[in-house]
Amino acid sequence: MNIQVGDALFEPLSGNIGEVSQILDHPDGKLVRIRWSVEGHLSHDTEHFYSKLVKSVKKGQIKYTPKT
Repeated sequence: MNIQVGDALFEPLSGNIGEVSQILDHPDGKLVRIRWSVEGHLSHDTEHFYSKLVKSVKKGQIKYTPKT
């Protein structure tokens, strides 16, 4: 799996829908910036390490849809 800018994410537990907005280099690894949105609420950004995000997708905690 190769997460890229523009890919869609869905977190079933909270109902958040996210889009990968940036992938940044960091001394400890790649950082992925995600813009999350929930209907009726303001959007918010979070940053996650690339490796932890991939683990969450593989465990099924976050649903991943590549950009087409």
